Amino acid sequence: MAAYPKQMPMRIQARPGSKAEREYFVSSKLPGQHWPEPQAIAPGVNPAPLEDLLFHGGKVIPSMEFQNIFLGGSGSWVQSDIQFIDAAIGHAMQHKQMNNVMQQYFPGAALACEQREFVILNAAKPEKMTEKNVQDQVVALLESALIQDSNLDTCLFNLLLPAGTILELQGASSLEGLGGYHGSVHFTQGGATRTLYYSASVYSEMLPGNKENGIVSFDQSWKSVVGTLYHEVNEFRTDPDVNDAIEKNNNDYLGWSSRQGREVGDQPIFQAASNLALVFKEISDPPRTTLLPVQLLYSNAVHGAEGPIANPRP
Repeated sequence: MAAYPKQMPMRIQARPGSKAEREYFVSSKLPGQHWPEPQAIAPGVNPAPLEDLLFHGGKVIPSMEFQNIFLGGSGSWVQSDIQFIDAAIGHAMQHKQMNNVMQQYFPGAALACEQREFVILNAAKPEKMTEKNVQDQVVALLESALIQDSNLDTCLFNLLLPAGTILELQGASSLEGLGGYHGSVHFTQGGATRTLYYSASVYSEMLPGNKENGIVSFDQSWKSVVGTLYHEVNEFRTDPDVNDAIEKNNNDYLGWSSRQGREVGDQPIFQAASNLALVFKEISDPPRTTLLPVQLLYSNAVHGAEGPIANPRP
């Protein structure tokens, strides 16, 4: 397995203290020219403002769509988990008070997020998924018309791994703290170059021998999946072309990213360290009585994790 290249921006969810966090978060950098660090911070000021997100001029997607694709066939899933995951992430992305936090990254634009009907892919449960597997899968879904060929430049296809499947990304594995990631793939179809956006999320759970696959952040695995999805979908809308930035070594492809190349979901998990309950929360969703499992995201307004809030920040 190839090692993760140093000095690259993050596009993954990593468990605190894990190998994935050490390989990705601690060594993360912008791909191109680095933003200079301030020479001094006023005495008594928390240094968290250094994690504030900067707009690099790349693509952002205030009005987006997403579709969940459950891998491994119906036999690899508890049917209630499919229903819970699909419904919860749909409500979370429509949650007004959580979107009030995200609004600061889209000045002058209204946020919108539409959900396509989920797909259960009736193929054998994979033992592991590399990013090449993920990319090949999403392209195959389009070519076989299992996903709709429309608005591909603003739609995220979420590949959801069943229990026991291992996710890999270069030097990281879901057995070593990787929860999920997002990216894009360019391919040729009918003589034209096309692009698909994807995320891959682990079914986070404790395995025999006290091993952890993914990031167990809630009391039930389906909730942890939703927490990962919320992280990845919001990083897609704020920084969809991070893969291009990495491959072309050019910051101009980045949307919102910190001076260290970290996205909107990254710093809150690192800051939470061993107490994930600080940023993985079940929030109310009136008028529904069901709580929504989400990960709180970074807010420049408070220089840290925030949400839900009653009104958008100026």
